[in-house]
This record gives sequence, C-alpha cells and structure tokens, in this order.
Amino acid sequence: MEETDVLIAGGGPVGLLLALELARFGVRTVLVNDRADTSLNPKANAISARSMEHFRRHGIGPRLRAAALPPDHPTDVCYVTRLTGREIARLTMPSSADAVAEARAGLGPYDCAEPPHRCSQIYLEAILRDAATARPDVDVRFSQRLESFQRTGDGVVAEIRSLDDDTTYQVSARHLVGADGGRSTVRRQLGIRYDGEGGVTRQMMGGAMLATLFEVASGQDWLTIETAWQYWVIAHDVRALLISVDGASKYVMLTRIPDGTDPDDIDDFELLRLASGRPVEAEIILRTPWTAGHALLAESYGGDHVWLTGDAVHLFTPTGGLGMNTGLDDAVNLGWKLAADVQGWGGPNLLASYEVDRRPAGARNLAFARGFAESIGTFDVDPVIEAETAAGAAERARLGAHLADHGRREFIIPGIALGVRYTGSPLVCDDGSDSVLDAAHEYVPTARPGHRAPHVWLENGEALCDRFADGFTLLRTDFAVDAAALLQAAAATGVPVTLLDVAEDAVRARYEAALVLIFPDGHVAWRGDAVPVDAQNVIDRVRGA
Repeated sequence: MEETDVLIAGGGPVGLLLALELARFGVRTVLVNDRADTSLNPKANAISARSMEHFRRHGIGPRLRAAALPPDHPTDVCYVTRLTGREIARLTMPSSADAVAEARAGLGPYDCAEPPHRCSQIYLEAILRDAATARPDVDVRFSQRLESFQRTGDGVVAEIRSLDDDTTYQVSARHLVGADGGRSTVRRQLGIRYDGEGGVTRQMMGGAMLATLFEVASGQDWLTIETAWQYWVIAHDVRALLISVDGASKYVMLTRIPDGTDPDDIDDFELLRLASGRPVEAEIILRTPWTAGHALLAESYGGDHVWLTGDAVHLFTPTGGLGMNTGLDDAVNLGWKLAADVQGWGGPNLLASYEVDRRPAGARNLAFARGFAESIGTFDVDPVIEAETAAGAAERARLGAHLADHGRREFIIPGIALGVRYTGSPLVCDDGSDSVLDAAHEYVPTARPGHRAPHVWLENGEALCDRFADGFTLLRTDFAVDAAALLQAAAATGVPVTLLDVAEDAVRARYEAALVLIFPDGHVAWRGDAVPVDAQNVIDRVRGA
C-alpha cells in the first residue's frame, strides 16, 4: 500500500492549487484525476485579483499573463443586438498590460499587486499542472479515479483505479480532499447534500445551457462589433454570450437551450448564424450541455480527515466569475491548515476553522452571483429592438441603460475579490476596531484582524505581499518594539513564524500597528503596538489550540 500525507481527488484548478499550497510546506501529496489531460472546456474565463495574488506567490503570474488574450487585447464587455448588429452598451476595461500598469501606479479599482486577468481555464489548468508536476513533494496522476475510501481513525485508505489498464491500488493518507466537482465522489460517499436552489430557469444564465467552443476561419465579417472580450447578444430570438478565448480565432459561446429541446438536435451553425446575423464558417471543437441557475452550498465542508473544496461544496451560475475563484480561495485556506496538522504544529481546533471561515464566504459569493444572474437573465426583449425606427431606438436605449449599469455591477467587483474577511473565525484575535463595508463594488483596505493583509508598494518597488513567508509572517513596522516573546512562543510550539521588518510610512499608515501577525493565507491574525503579555495564548489561538 502506498502512503502519502494528503490525497487530493480532482485535478482542476482548485485541486492543483491545493497541491501547490501543500508543497509550500513540504507536505507529500498525491493528486488523482480521472481525465487523461487538462480540460479542453473553457468553463472559467476570468481570474480574480485575489486568485492572481495566489498564483503570483507560486511564481506563475507572468506565465498566466502571457496566456490567452494578448497583453494589449481589450477586455471590454459589450451588449449587442447581433454580432453584426448594433452595440447598445459597453463597459470599457483595460487590457492586461494596461491593468498591470494601473496597479503599479496605484490607479484603478483594484488595490493590489495583481489585477484581474482574463484567461480561459484551458490555459490555466495546463499551467497549474506543469507547476504542480515540477514540485518534488507532489505526485500528479491523471487517468486515475478515486473509487472509494475508508476512514482508519488517524487517516483514510482510498482505492484508486488506473483507467489506462483498469487496475486498482490503495493509498493511505492522513487526509483526503475532494476537489472533484459538483458530482463529487467524496461528497456523495460522505452523504453530504447541497442546500439552496439549483437549475433556476431564466431567459439567460438559468436552466439548460449549451457551451460551444469553436474556431473561425479568417477573412470573414461575422463579427463587426468593435473588439471586446465578451459580447452579449440581446435579441428577441436568441440570447448568447460570446467570449474570446485567445484574442484571435477561438471563441466559446454560451446559449440558452429552448425548453424541451434535445441538445443533440441543435444545429451549431444555425446557432452561430442567429447570434451573428450572418452565416459563420467555423470548426466546432467542443460542445457541452450544462445547467445554469445554481446557488448551492454543501451542508458540510467535511471533517475527520476527509474534506471538500471547490465545486464539491458550492455550485455557482457563472455570472461574476465567482465559482472557480471562490474555490481557489477555499484551497488556500485549507492548505496551510492541513500542513499544520500533518507537521504537528496545528492545534485540535484548527481544521474545524476551515468550514467556519469558508462557508460564510461561499454563501456571500453565491448571493452576489445569483443577483448578477437575475439582472442579466430576467428581462424581456421586444422584437422592435433591431428596427430602424423610433420605437427601435427607444428599446435599445431602455435596455442599454439597464445593461450599462449591470455591466459595472458584474464586472468591476474589487470588494468581492479582495474584501473576504474571517472576522468570525476562532483563530482570529479581534482588536475591537470598527468593521468596514462589505460591498461588491468597493474595497476598503484594512489590516483589521480577519481581513486580507492589504497591499502596499514598497519604496524599492516591491509588493509587500511578495515578502510574506510561507508560514506566518510577523510584520514589524517599528523596529523599537521587541517581538521576541511572540517569536519564542511560536518556536515553543513549532509554529513557523518569520519576522519581517518594514519601517516605511506607507506600511505603518496602512497597517496601523507596530506588530501584525499574518496567517499563511495572507489574512491578518492579530495586531498590536506591543507584544501581549499572553503571547503564548495568541500563538495557541492562531494555530487552533
């Protein structure tokens, strides 16, 4: 029987990032995935600012920036009657290169070192797989399926099937993590159900949907609207979302399948013709029926050596691009806690805090996504919208005003990405400071315990977050303050804490304390102007003891 520290079922973005997080601590990990290769289905197409911060920490930010859309490609979102029709609203957003320049200059709505990036899951998964495979403590195994598992008291024993030769073998692990999607084998064996609403029918982003990945032949005039990243087709006889995958010839189109229609009976080229207004010469690469309208949250995130993460604990409708990004944040929160347990410095209450932290975040983000879906999917379109008449102009103006407002609300969301807070966590040492706004469209930087440690550009041009340690970071902004007692308390229990001295005015102003203890996931654990007399109690609290 093989042995490892952590067994991960599922090799999508969440499972792969979890493996990378565990590798930060040298934890032995086996990851199994039942597909033969990374995904060809561009299910997710937007990486949030917070997710880009995680990828930056693992050194893959530049490779992601170079993938998918070219650096100078617009990331605008526009709303049109047809792809060769009229534009009725547009949200102008910077290219990847311009967004990075804005962040470097401290401009734009995202107060961070890594602004959002528009990159298809097709490219993201391949990059993550390469990064995980390169880590010596990570064993990535595709074409391997988790069949079942048994708890053993101090861990699990799982049965794995090799799909290449149809043989089975067993793996013993301290922990098993189900990152295996909405049909999770792990979740089903645990008997954990989803709560919430599933498959809510809407005119768009609700009910039966079809995703069509295709490549167009050059020299056509099927798309005459000014270049954008997303094109929402708003017509009386078709609702569709066209997304540029590579900024050149590959696109994915999401459409609502009419009630009672078999997806196999849909003519892909007729669908493209409807959306464009003209025939489209294209190669259909992949077509995937799926169901939108989900706002589902698992009744438990697991326990007793078996855990769930990503789509296995929450299913989103894709509005806002929150599903994958919420799962990536799950993985980062869970990763260091699993490592602490494996290495013996985590306390008995540490792993229980995973659900305490992440379930409210999942519920919060599901509510935001549901609101966006209602906004884009529940209005009617009068056939007159395409007419060259006063009535047509009035209908375009009516919907244009709604869609312009909707676009700002769905796509400029720094508060969702950067404003997650764990203020209810049993690990966080509340300092009594005032709470800050939690809104989708506004992010208030704060070092209040439980919040993401805020971004600061240092005087030498570095991002402060680039200097955070793999374990805990004790940020000291006043060198006169003696931090020895906290460091000694951490050392006494094996908690990895690294002292980071940065006595710059911008850091002191942003963090508002001489000492700030930061969790391995980049959230603030404790802050104060002096080491507390109960330094050991602080360390015990943040490690779950």
